[in-house]
Amino acid sequence: MNLFRRRRNQYLFVILLGVIGVINVLFFFILYRPVRAEYFRLQGSIQKARTDVQSRWQKIDRLEKLSAQLETSAQDRQRLYTTHFIPAETGWSEILPQLNQVTQTAGVKNTRKEYNKDATPQYGLHSVKITVPVTGPYANVMRFIKEIEKSNTFFIINSIDVRAKETAARSSDISMNLNLETFFYR
Repeated sequence: MNLFRRRRNQYLFVILLGVIGVINVLFFFILYRPVRAEYFRLQGSIQKARTDVQSRWQKIDRLEKLSAQLETSAQDRQRLYTTHFIPAETGWSEILPQLNQVTQTAGVKNTRKEYNKDATPQYGLHSVKITVPVTGPYANVMRFIKEIEKSNTFFIINSIDVRAKETAARSSDISMNLNLETFFYR
């Protein structure tokens, strides 16, 4: 009887181990699919995070380059102002000799100049509108326009009013009103 009891306990123990094994296998299959799906989802998230990090590094590089360009833009702006525009404090005293020099170089006559300065600056620049009437041969008038265009000072030619001079000693002389615009900076 002792032997029978022992065998029966062994069978019960084996059955119990078998049931536990079956339950473990069932839990494995029950949990395997969600865990596997979660694993692949996490792998996709990791790959997406890697591409996001890569694109952010590229964006940071672009922003650093832009920042470096912006740092030099203030220097470039100042260099542009000092090279091609006239300081507001000395503007009138620099413009007159410069325009007189251009008229002498071109070989045209100029008796007066009219100025009009905007009171409100835009981007730190005051617009100055200048009307310059000149008289001379056509070739010299064209040379005057070319000298204005080649000037270091930034001039915008807004309009040109050309007329044949009626009271000229020479019939080849023409009169021209040149409407210019330049800028003073502070």
